[in-house]
Amino acid sequence: MNDTILYIDDDEANLLVLRAACAGDLNIVTATSGPEGLDILAQQEIAVLLVDQRMPGMTGVEVFEVAREQYPDAVRIMITAYTDLTEAIAAINRGHIRRYLRKPWEPEELKAALREAVEIYQTRKKIAQLETRMLETERTYALGVVAAGVAHELRNPLAAMSMSLELARMRLDALNRVLADGGSVDPAHLVSLGKALEKIEGAVESSKKIAEGLELSHRRRDEETTADLGEILKLTLKFMRAALIKRARLEVDTAVVPVVQGSPRELGQVLVNLLVNAMQAMPDMSPSESLVGVRLQPASEMGWVELQVYDNGAGIPENLVSRIFDPFFTTKTQGGTGLGLAISRKIVEEAGGSITAQSAPGEGTTFTVLLPVAVS
Repeated sequence: MNDTILYIDDDEANLLVLRAACAGDLNIVTATSGPEGLDILAQQEIAVLLVDQRMPGMTGVEVFEVAREQYPDAVRIMITAYTDLTEAIAAINRGHIRRYLRKPWEPEELKAALREAVEIYQTRKKIAQLETRMLETERTYALGVVAAGVAHELRNPLAAMSMSLELARMRLDALNRVLADGGSVDPAHLVSLGKALEKIEGAVESSKKIAEGLELSHRRRDEETTADLGEILKLTLKFMRAALIKRARLEVDTAVVPVVQGSPRELGQVLVNLLVNAMQAMPDMSPSESLVGVRLQPASEMGWVELQVYDNGAGIPENLVSRIFDPFFTTKTQGGTGLGLAISRKIVEEAGGSITAQSAPGEGTTFTVLLPVAVS
């Protein structure tokens, strides 16, 4: 885990003193100006950025402003004189520094502050890695639900193709025998063969539609600028229907809506997350009692499209509704990571939209997604 500290100060004597004080204890690299320090930040990972405020050409506050934008993970600490508290406040406001140390600094105090900053940086990194793993777990869980639906949906067209191919083969064999014996072909046999081929063609088309649904997860990012929510809904329900109807009655109410801003792949992920969440909201209810619904329509406000996913499950207590979009928060007693709704909110907001929830114990939950109509 990285523990490198970059100290920027135009006074080389201060650099020498810090290197000597931290020798064998902390990993220190130094720079004598802001631009030189930023070059080092661009070339290697830095855990802690320690900067003197008063430097010619580029002040410490200016260094922190750049670092905050371009290298936000580095923990930022300012060294300033007692008379420079105004600059320290500016650094806190503009550069979002973690703390400031006053000159003249005590070696042990400075080393303790640097050790703490390194620990903070490493803890942040560990949390980020954990979030990434949890994100992949959530996606894998949703993918498992989708995969089960895809397998079920493919089973029917594949069975139809297999049976129709066998029937076509039998008809062809019969025709070949008749022709080999010099007989004439019965038109009824040709009609039967044509019907078998039509069934095969229909099964192939069904399989193609399922494959189109899966393509939502594999389109190139540079093509993901606008999305047809109606198509996304149709394809998502195509491969999730089997999983849904095992858990609940399914209601679908769709209207023709314009194309919206956003990635088809990511908005498809939002819909999957919301449907999976609705299925999990009714763990103790029978399928005949459970309800999952999807409604797609133009929003009441012009220029927006509204997508709703609702259920009649147990509902969520009022004091918890505001927290359900927080990362790692979950009301489920088992399964899930508490990231699905947080991911969904991030995707929707990045598309310029919003997602809200309405719920009450015993009354189910309704999620409403608002997305802006794509600018032509």
